[in-house]
Amino acid sequence: MALEKSNIYRLPWSKNDNPIGWLEVTDICNLQCLGCYRRKISGHKTLDQIKEEVLFLKRWRKVDNISIAGGEPLMHPQIMDAIAFMAQNDVKPIMLTNAVKLDKPTLVELKKAGLAGFTIHIDSNQGRPQWRDKNEAETNELRQHFADMIHEIGGLYLVFNSTVYPSTEQYIPEMVRWAQRNVERVNGMVFICFRTAPLEEEVTYQVGDGLVDARNLSYASETPMERAITSYEVHDLIKANVPEFDAAGYLGGTWKIDSIKWLTGAMVGTKHRMYGSVGPKTMELAQTGHHLFTGRYLAYLSKARVGGKIFWLSPLDKTLRAAYKRYLGDIVRHPLRLFSPIYVQTVGIIQAPDIMADGTADMCDSCPDMTYWNGELVNSCRMDEYRLFGGFVTVVDHAAAEVAK
Repeated sequence: MALEKSNIYRLPWSKNDNPIGWLEVTDICNLQCLGCYRRKISGHKTLDQIKEEVLFLKRWRKVDNISIAGGEPLMHPQIMDAIAFMAQNDVKPIMLTNAVKLDKPTLVELKKAGLAGFTIHIDSNQGRPQWRDKNEAETNELRQHFADMIHEIGGLYLVFNSTVYPSTEQYIPEMVRWAQRNVERVNGMVFICFRTAPLEEEVTYQVGDGLVDARNLSYASETPMERAITSYEVHDLIKANVPEFDAAGYLGGTWKIDSIKWLTGAMVGTKHRMYGSVGPKTMELAQTGHHLFTGRYLAYLSKARVGGKIFWLSPLDKTLRAAYKRYLGDIVRHPLRLFSPIYVQTVGIIQAPDIMADGTADMCDSCPDMTYWNGELVNSCRMDEYRLFGGFVTVVDHAAAEVAK
């Protein structure tokens, strides 16, 4: 069955009421990922700057968690103090890291400071010395290393994300299957569709009426993309190979009526097998219920081990009801599995901005990754345009404009 927006829940997040706040503690990094949208300009933020942004996001964003990003946040000399401040202010600190500097002593210290969890970015186009010739399926070995280490410490949320390129898309199903085999350790996977800004003679970049040099943007490239991968395409690939996966919630675009910028689903199962997914009704109840009782929407579960109570919602949710029936059938065949813990594991798909015919961008509606910039909230993926040029860049394709005439 084809993915239809009308069949999944539109997440209720907005600019000023959003579970996620994006905070970049530094723009210094120890890797050079293909397509990264941040370049080194200003270095580490001071602890006072970080505290100011935390309080701003809490006041104007109503955040449930703060994504501590960069650059590479583990390179910041006061990262432990920053995490402690977030935890003290009742927001979940979630670190987005490449994990190059992550070891057991650091992990223990991070947990002690109040870290709630990790999103670890691993893919085959990061230039990691020992992994240059590995494909995405082979890099599961590196993911396993960090999953085992974090599981041993315990009590920390763990998601892996990966940028999807035309050359690596084929490995997505095996990455999802790997995560399923590690459901006790891995809370979710996120796949980010690669985009780049073309540096072509007939394309100019403007802020207002003034031209700017797009070569200063780290995500601009003289090599055109082979093709633009869409969230629909990634969804269909996962669904064809992992039939127990069903999407439950989404965020659309700011321009295109059919675009899906954020797509999320949550599979339910044990270490033995996945039985299916939650449906749109469960997603809606989770969001509205969390907001009703806490005043904030939900992006990260505090724990993936939810137990059989997840199936209490099956009378209201036909997708979850189908998973429950499979679970009961499995218990009949294997009675001892009744005592196996039940987990929820998420799969997310993110489609980056697309340039429209008039040069504007189809952004993520109610963008979850908005960040602080000079007293305002701006899209983190385009913040370098503000840092370099003072505002959003408009792309003008003169060849396309002539054809349109």
